[in-house]
Amino acid sequence: MTTQLPRFNNRLGMRVSGIVLSAVMMVVSMAAQPARAEQRPDTLLRETVEQLLAELDSNRSTLAADKGQLYDLVNRLVRAQFAVDKITRLILGAHFKTADPDLRHRFTRAFMDLMIRTYATVMFEYTGQEEIEYLPLAFDESARTALVLTRVRYPGQAPVPVDYAFLRSADGRWQIYDVRLDGISLVLSYRRSYDQIIRTKGFEALVYALETQDADG
Repeated sequence: MTTQLPRFNNRLGMRVSGIVLSAVMMVVSMAAQPARAEQRPDTLLRETVEQLLAELDSNRSTLAADKGQLYDLVNRLVRAQFAVDKITRLILGAHFKTADPDLRHRFTRAFMDLMIRTYATVMFEYTGQEEIEYLPLAFDESARTALVLTRVRYPGQAPVPVDYAFLRSADGRWQIYDVRLDGISLVLSYRRSYDQIIRTKGFEALVYALETQDADG
């Protein structure tokens, strides 16, 4: 029996797909600039959005004609900007410690590949009409985590909260470990759904489903 995986971008609707895209654009643009340990995460987001928009516009026709190039581009620019180990631990919860190390590695690789392909796909839904408002950040220079609050505004619609949970790495870089869309944590949403699959069908079934879905595109 085929294991059905959740598709949260579909569940939350087309508008949220655009919001996810906004999040991805910020992450990609972060990768385009040298990371500075002293730079605040909210400043990093704000300064790089315009640069990324210009890059997408200049390469849109090429990437639209070759999705393989699109996936490779997003993989190269985005993957290093996620706190992958933190994300894996949060999603698997108690299953992280009991999972076979090889299966855990396969899960991490397949999940991140799936996320990158999903993000790359929704990139082409961007219309240029979104406006992003950055709320004031109460920032502690010595803190290891930070939550950047933004509001995405669409013409004629109420603003949608999009919050970015950052973790400072050992070398001082800020990395995203969760995105909260209108109060909904993507990481915790996957955790709840994947926990149900693991409990009913086993961890290996989840890993296989992720790998198969990724291979099927």
